[in-house]
Amino acid sequence: MEKKRRPIRRKVQGMVLLISVAALLLTSAVSIFSMLKIQNDVLSDGKELGANAAANSEEALLALMEQNLLDIVSSKAKLADSELGKFSGYIGQFAAYAETLYKDTSSFVPVEVLPPDKNDKGRLTMQRYLADTNVHLSDVESEMNLLGNLEYVFEPVITSEADMITTIYIGTESGFMLSYDSRADLGDTTESLEEYYDYHDATWYTEAKTSGKTIFTDTYPDAYGRGLTISCASPIYDNEKFVGVVCMDILITDLNRAVIDVDMGEHSYAMLIDHSGRIIASPQISPDQVEFDDILSNTTLPAYEISDELMSGKTGVALTSSSIYYAYTPVSSSQWTLAIHVPSTDITEPVSAIRDNIDNKTDETAASMTQNILTAILIFVICFVLIILIVVFMARQFSRRLTKPLLALNSDVGNISSGNLKYRAEIQDNDEIGDLAVSFNNMAISLEQYISDLTTITAEKERIGAELDVARQIQSSMLPCIFPAFPDRKEIDIYATMNPAKEVGGDFYDFFMVDERHLAIVMADVSGKGVPAALFMVIGKTLIKDHTQPGRNLGDVFTEVNDLLCEANSEGLFITAFEGVLDLCTGEFNFVNAGHEIPFICKAGDVFDAYKIKAGFVLAGMEGMRYKAGSIELAVGDKVFQYTDGVTEATNAQNELYGMERLSDTLNQVKDKKPEEILPAVKQDIDAFVGEAPQFDDITMLCFEYKAKMIIEEGGHEQTERS
Repeated sequence: MEKKRRPIRRKVQGMVLLISVAALLLTSAVSIFSMLKIQNDVLSDGKELGANAAANSEEALLALMEQNLLDIVSSKAKLADSELGKFSGYIGQFAAYAETLYKDTSSFVPVEVLPPDKNDKGRLTMQRYLADTNVHLSDVESEMNLLGNLEYVFEPVITSEADMITTIYIGTESGFMLSYDSRADLGDTTESLEEYYDYHDATWYTEAKTSGKTIFTDTYPDAYGRGLTISCASPIYDNEKFVGVVCMDILITDLNRAVIDVDMGEHSYAMLIDHSGRIIASPQISPDQVEFDDILSNTTLPAYEISDELMSGKTGVALTSSSIYYAYTPVSSSQWTLAIHVPSTDITEPVSAIRDNIDNKTDETAASMTQNILTAILIFVICFVLIILIVVFMARQFSRRLTKPLLALNSDVGNISSGNLKYRAEIQDNDEIGDLAVSFNNMAISLEQYISDLTTITAEKERIGAELDVARQIQSSMLPCIFPAFPDRKEIDIYATMNPAKEVGGDFYDFFMVDERHLAIVMADVSGKGVPAALFMVIGKTLIKDHTQPGRNLGDVFTEVNDLLCEANSEGLFITAFEGVLDLCTGEFNFVNAGHEIPFICKAGDVFDAYKIKAGFVLAGMEGMRYKAGSIELAVGDKVFQYTDGVTEATNAQNELYGMERLSDTLNQVKDKKPEEILPAVKQDIDAFVGEAPQFDDITMLCFEYKAKMIIEEGGHEQTERS
């Protein structure tokens, strides 16, 4: 049954009306549904937004806090390192001065040092102590008076640092100690008595002696109640012999106060931890406290939970299960750790205020949206009715105007499609339909011209293809292609192949007998591809062969050929070439190289190796060039492999080159085979490497084996000698 025909005009009217009604209904339904859903969800969504904003604020604050903590703890550690480094420098100076005294005793005046005297209490004086009663003053008095000169370097330092340095002293291996301080209240005012103090087992002495460098001891409360103290000591040597230790006691109460003073919140504070895990300074510890909290053993401390991280000697931030942050870093000068204790509540208090403010704004927005939704629904209904009426009227008018020129164009196209390419469609409107009419006219003109041109081009292409096929056959016939090449010659076995990248190639090879005892081989590559390169190849091949004469120097041959090629080289082509002449009697292989690849030579019983020879300039590149020949002795059983750059520069789909290394590996896999088997094996490996990638360059190879020496007997008869 034939389908009822519907004109385009009615289709356009129905389609426009249907699309308009459907779009309006869908838009109205989606909009009203969305607004009602927004009305119902605005409160919950607003609260969720507030919670997310508060959470994001909290995360941002915590991230900022962590960075601030790291900055603060690093700066405080640098402050401590700077202060302790200053005292370490003082001790280093004292030790150096003492070593100078030992090295140059004659340059210093002895300075008598007396025992402690109560009359000197409160006044800085140098006082002497013997280690025990076994040490006699007469035995050490000379050394003691020499070290008395240390008073002159002790005095300015202890005076300038009077608020921190309490005592400077030196203990010697010989058994006496000199102390420079103001606590001379142990002596007798009526008679001079020696005072004894065995310091050899003291921590400051043993650690400095053992380590051989400047050390800081653990902190301890000052015996006079002046605060927390640390000792800094350095060993003294006399020509690498240990003679004693110089040490100073340092009050670090002010340093600790400066280091642990942080302003991060009401419950935040800093603390210093020594290398054994003791908290030696914090706001909770008084300066004269003897017992210190130990984070390694006191499980009630929040820091106990992360003690391994705090004592790791690294810088970082850690969070305990009780929501307390610790930023920590080492104080390298004293093997301390500086940590800052910050409860997370000190940071997140502002977040609650942000959350409450967002909730209030959400409630206000929800009430306003409810009123706006009711108004929008009323506007949707009115607009819907008006738009439907307008669409119906406009669709009728548009369909009439659209179909009139289409009907006219349909009639014109029918005439053209029937085969009347001379007919032209009538152009009525300057719009897309008018453009379509112009296109149909242009198509008719183009088809008419295309049919004519196609006939001509097809005939020309067939002619060029036939000529290129003839050229390929001519080129192939110019190269030696019959193998074995010299079936009557037992001295040599030679084989060569060429695979052009195009119909004709620019590579060529040649081999010929110069005379009865000399075999010449030629391998060359002309720049460029196609017919020009092939023609230039013919010229180069002919000139090289014509100029290769018995006894001629191959360098002279290439010199003459180069000048001749330069005279008629209007296209600017050039040739890389290699020629070699083998004396079949002696095995001498003379060669000349004009910018060509180096050959591979396989000695009998050995492997193929690239024979590195100096290459001259290319042929036809510059007139007047001089070429030098080289020579190598070949033995019976040696093989020579020569090739063009199409072999080593063969490229796969990943733009990787075949290369000399892979060529060498392939040759050595077939080194024991005949030349006619070696070349196909190399070509097969190149094809496997290249895969589906196109061949961009000619691939030409030649290989010969020197199988036996030719012996020319008296009378001119020749004979072959095999190894």
